[in-house]
Amino acid sequence: MRKLGDMGKTFSGLSGKKKEDFGHGNARFVTYMNVFNNTIASPKLLETVELDNKQHKIEFGDVFFTTSSETPEEVGMSSIWLDNLENVYLNSFCFGYRTNIEISPYYLAFVLRSPNIRKRFMVLAQGISRYNISKNKVMDISIPIPDIDEQQKIGMVFKQLDSLITLHQCRYTN
Repeated sequence: MRKLGDMGKTFSGLSGKKKEDFGHGNARFVTYMNVFNNTIASPKLLETVELDNKQHKIEFGDVFFTTSSETPEEVGMSSIWLDNLENVYLNSFCFGYRTNIEISPYYLAFVLRSPNIRKRFMVLAQGISRYNISKNKVMDISIPIPDIDEQQKIGMVFKQLDSLITLHQCRYTN
């Protein structure tokens, strides 16, 4: 088990943006709902934004966490970015996390959404009508880190399961 804070650093989503900055511009951003709904953030669900130079670009392997929600069960939902698109940023209602060790992105994506780890997020959620979680508390969460070969095997199993579930959902809804 290793603490997230010992394996990487956090970064902020978009900051200092006004309503008028959204819906146009050369840059795109990962939305809150993209993070909330997807273990792997979808590059097809980006929105446009007018940018300034003080924003933090996202990179392949970055993890995103939601910072607030209406229920403790929904706080700290995570999603991982597995694309190499240029000029993409994170929304302002989430924070990012970038590891500084070798770790399988698929393993990390699925372990952070596992029931055991999700329970730890719920315990940390604070609030009454709206629940929030702090970056610092998230960085104190420990996750199991097997060797990289084991991580890759575990990650691939979950990726295949996720694809199979998606396939069956598509068949069911069509």
